[in-house]
Amino acid sequence: METALQYLLDVLLATLTHLAILLAPILLLGLIMHLISQQIEKLTVGIIGIHGYLYLFGWIGTAVHELGHLIFALLFGHHISNVKLFSFNASNPEMGYVKHTFNKKNIYQNLGNFFIGIGPILLGGSALFIIGYFLLDINFNSITNNNLKLINSSVSESIKNVFYSFYDALMHLIKSILHNNETVWWKYLLFFYLLFAIGSSISLSKSDIKGSFSGLLLFIALILLFNLTTLWLGDFAIIIFTTLSNLASGFYLILFMSIFFNLGFLFLLRLISLAVPAKTAKKEKKK
Repeated sequence: METALQYLLDVLLATLTHLAILLAPILLLGLIMHLISQQIEKLTVGIIGIHGYLYLFGWIGTAVHELGHLIFALLFGHHISNVKLFSFNASNPEMGYVKHTFNKKNIYQNLGNFFIGIGPILLGGSALFIIGYFLLDINFNSITNNNLKLINSSVSESIKNVFYSFYDALMHLIKSILHNNETVWWKYLLFFYLLFAIGSSISLSKSDIKGSFSGLLLFIALILLFNLTTLWLGDFAIIIFTTLSNLASGFYLILFMSIFFNLGFLFLLRLISLAVPAKTAKKEKKK
């Protein structure tokens, strides 16, 4: 009895550890970006108006947001009934949407709800990753691989080391951008425009969160079942999951960078909003 109970406790601990490695970074970074995005959109609309926001920034951010939903809906076999990537009609509360259905008895399609829900984070971060590589020749994975260590003697020490590693990687990244004299000025301008437009739209609506919740529960259940049936062989899965996290470290770095610069944009917008009378938006943009 004690052996069985200990095994169950080990399974629960392993499951929590695996979920922390796989989900904690992207969910935490996504949450921070979501909160920043809401404030940036509100301030930008207040300064230049809803039409100015939509025509200058909102169109590309919303299009990437909806593409994130669309791509993962297709990957997980959902039926797409209607798609609108973006509309310039400010009076329409739905600036973009992806309407899809799925077979509730299909485990794969149910699991897909989680990835469809967080699709804007996954695609938005990936888009910035690719843009940074081709515009400024930034190899995000190379930067993190020189600093990041995800395995340590304890969970608390690992978390602390990961945070400091990402901070060091971010400082190295910023210095490399600022001291890169070979890149022409318009590439910098385009990069920071896209960093603002896409990065500030990496957010999840209430419907996104609600839709992804069932898929998240299924994902957790599958990891738990996996550990329940295999942990007696040893926790070999942690090596796989840690390797996946190391491979995704460059992706986390671009999200971290987007947060850093969008906080700067947010501070600048707050200063401007104090000097510029706020414009009234007809309706709040929904995604």
